Amino acid sequence: MKDISRRSFLKIGAAAAAAVSLPNFEVFASDNKKKPLPIEGHKVTPVNEADENIEIKDPGVELDSRYTIVDSHLHYTDFLAKTDGFPALCKAMDKSGVAKAVIFGLPMAKMWDETMPSAPTYYLSNDSRCYYYSAVDHIVAEELIAQPKEIRDRFFPFCCGVNMADRFAADQIERLLKRYPNFWCGIGELMSRHDDLTALTYGEAPHVNSEAFKRVFDLAARENLPVIVHHNVSAQVTVNTDEKTDDNYLYVHELEEALAHNRQCHIIWAHVGISRRIEVRGLIKTAARLLRENPNLWIDISWVVYDYYFLDAFPSNYYDGDKMQDWVDFIEEFPDRIMIGTDKVGHWKTYPDEVVKYYKLLDLLKPETVSKICRDNILGLVKR
Repeated sequence: MKDISRRSFLKIGAAAAAAVSLPNFEVFASDNKKKPLPIEGHKVTPVNEADENIEIKDPGVELDSRYTIVDSHLHYTDFLAKTDGFPALCKAMDKSGVAKAVIFGLPMAKMWDETMPSAPTYYLSNDSRCYYYSAVDHIVAEELIAQPKEIRDRFFPFCCGVNMADRFAADQIERLLKRYPNFWCGIGELMSRHDDLTALTYGEAPHVNSEAFKRVFDLAARENLPVIVHHNVSAQVTVNTDEKTDDNYLYVHELEEALAHNRQCHIIWAHVGISRRIEVRGLIKTAARLLRENPNLWIDISWVVYDYYFLDAFPSNYYDGDKMQDWVDFIEEFPDRIMIGTDKVGHWKTYPDEVVKYYKLLDLLKPETVSKICRDNILGLVKR
């Protein structure tokens, strides 16, 4: 695995420009899904050299065939635009009982600030800034196109490399749709309020009810593309546990306005609006109300919301009042509107752990509900 050099970055730009001016792609149908193939003689050189020998941890449990999963939330690159590559990812998926995955990059990249003696590895490595990195969509597209058919067929690529404080974001996405025709299966993960990441990123903070977001929602509705949005329910809180109340949902009204803007746009709310250090009571109650009132809303269970709110494993020992059975009852009430994902970021060594951790939840659900949240719901949304 290598960092992206300036030379390699220019290669991506050249390849993207060629895609506009030359008929570089033909379209084929497989499993009811259209994807582009490079025509004969069109060579794509992956920026990140794949290493199939990367160690993948064993899941530690016997895989259950009932729980074959389509990962609904997976980042191909990390915050430095590095990745272990598609071959190693498929190896990790095979070890985890994951058949397919929704795949996208990260819209932000982390700076290696001149004052920092060592390179960062994550957006929280230090207080250096992050910036929007539009090249990530070309990295995902070109590297997936370069894979053999058996790998390409396992992924549903989404585009995400736009600044959602910019009203031109929809125009930039539309150009991507034209540059890689019949390739993109959705849009996202688009960043709205994201605590520390929002604070560290250059520019104005994006809000999900902004005109920029609404223009993207309109485009998504026209193109029949689902949109994954990260939008926190509230700010990070550091007050004492007994001061937290049910109405500490500062940003939910913004999501409600976004949902009402265009009911034809299918919005997937990432992590049920939870990030690190967001501690609120009544999350199930709020999520259930939003699902009842908004038929164009879906929810993905991924990242810290499962550990914190389902397993009661808050680092701060906070307890929100809901137990695992309460979440089971919630999912059984809305079995067609919920999906699960890993939210892994570019590296696959511990990927199996992020999959089999859901077995504790899946064991408590009805078989038909398991099929829906593991596979059917996300497959019903992606454009194929």
